[in-house]
Amino acid sequence: MAIVWCNGKFLEETEFRVSPSDRGLCYGFSLFETILAVDGQPQLLIEHLRRLKSGLLRLNIHNVEIDESGLRQVMVGLLKRNGMDTGMARIRFAISMGLGPINLTDSGQAWEWMTTSKVELTEESLRLTIAPWRKDNESMLRGLKTGNYAEHLIALDMARHEGFDEMLFFNTSDELCEAAMANVFLIRGKELYTPSLDSGCLPGVTRELIIRLAADKRIPCHVRALNKKDIMKADGIFLTSSIKGPVWVSSFQGSAYLVHPLFSAIRTLWLENMKK
Repeated sequence: MAIVWCNGKFLEETEFRVSPSDRGLCYGFSLFETILAVDGQPQLLIEHLRRLKSGLLRLNIHNVEIDESGLRQVMVGLLKRNGMDTGMARIRFAISMGLGPINLTDSGQAWEWMTTSKVELTEESLRLTIAPWRKDNESMLRGLKTGNYAEHLIALDMARHEGFDEMLFFNTSDELCEAAMANVFLIRGKELYTPSLDSGCLPGVTRELIIRLAADKRIPCHVRALNKKDIMKADGIFLTSSIKGPVWVSSFQGSAYLVHPLFSAIRTLWLENMKK
């Protein structure tokens, strides 16, 4: 039976309890991070927790303490208890804002929980299409990884029904934003392009890593507003997420893309970084 962690305690999953009035459960008023672990060690944890802290501040939550060293120990222990301390695994760390009135964000009753699951990392490519609705780049929740994730799940299900794997979002300014479960990069020649955070996209941890790795290798990476014309001019597209890393887009809007050498180099850099 799987072991979970909740508010400082390791529990069997059948012991996990949540109030039916919890605001994370009822309204999606929660934040979460999905973290890749390799051989029992969480990857890029500092970056994940930095984003989580930023999200808490955006939501005006001040009664939650994020202790990086303590949480690292918890994650290592949880992976070991679940027999996932070798190979690759997914850690999901979440904070619900807990019980409280609907007109008070920080009720002081926020609580935390953590789960793990096995990951089989395989080479793959994705078939991509455009979502029929747009992201609001002026939304209060833009760029936050909240538990209010129904929009993303609906997009994935719609993509599956239409014979695709992922959906690409534009924002209300008709700019490229993100995919349902990933950030997006374009390749043109020997250069990378990715939407700026002003687009409303999630400030992805792997997105940030790829930008940094590109800079280290002197690969030009332009972070700016992008539109449909930029996509049409691209030699290729790839998506990035914490668990899968960079993943190639094999087809988009009727166009097929052969794997670009620059993508292969980027994925190799990511894999090397995950082994450190």
